[in-house]
Amino acid sequence: MMNSMQTNLAAGMAVLLCMALAGGCDDSSRNADPASHHAAKRTDGPLVLAISPELPPYAYMDTNRGATCGIDVDIVKAAAKRLRRPLKIVEMPFDRLIPAVRDLEADFAAGAMTITDGRRHEVEFSIPYAEEGAVFIYHADGPVPTMVRAEGMRVGAVESMTQDFYLTRHGIDPFRYGTIEQALNALRSHKVDTVFYDRSILAEVAKASGGKLAVTPLETRENYGIAVRKDRTDYIEAVNAVIRERRAK
Repeated sequence: MMNSMQTNLAAGMAVLLCMALAGGCDDSSRNADPASHHAAKRTDGPLVLAISPELPPYAYMDTNRGATCGIDVDIVKAAAKRLRRPLKIVEMPFDRLIPAVRDLEADFAAGAMTITDGRRHEVEFSIPYAEEGAVFIYHADGPVPTMVRAEGMRVGAVESMTQDFYLTRHGIDPFRYGTIEQALNALRSHKVDTVFYDRSILAEVAKASGGKLAVTPLETRENYGIAVRKDRTDYIEAVNAVIRERRAK
């Protein structure tokens, strides 16, 4: 669940990054246990979106409404509408999203997900709907991290995210956390020296810190997409059509 800071952060970031998507939050058919249903294996019933709701503005929980919101939710909701099917949202950790689609527990997976060749072996991806990049966030009165300097620093990352893999490929073994908020709390309490994550999110965190935190220039560039079952080209086409429509506005 998001705290009030995360909810306010999500609202501000949605203004910056929203692609004129309509629909907003979804407060229906949420289920935290994907093993409790197999709707995705049927051709009738609701479509299933597996999502990690801790990544504003792409996917987050609005605690005031008890609803899952974000750009990713909007895209899949619109695709489900095109397919004339109801949508069921299933929340799970980020590292479970791809396996859920691969194993037909879900029809879609989303949550600021970078399109990679490795993930394409297990799922199909929509066309990109956003371009992001990773940066370091650090204490403004401390040393400025770079990928070279980070080899001698305590670096925090979110487990199984592309930033985690990027650090590993550069010979850095980060302190891994389940969510970005856990990683940021470790930074605030000086358990790590820096955190490596998406620019849009970390830039807002730094802005809200009153000058205590700062971010570096971009270290990476990544394309975000919606993961879709490989066996359903109609689902892929529906998501792509939604993204193209939003780009045209």
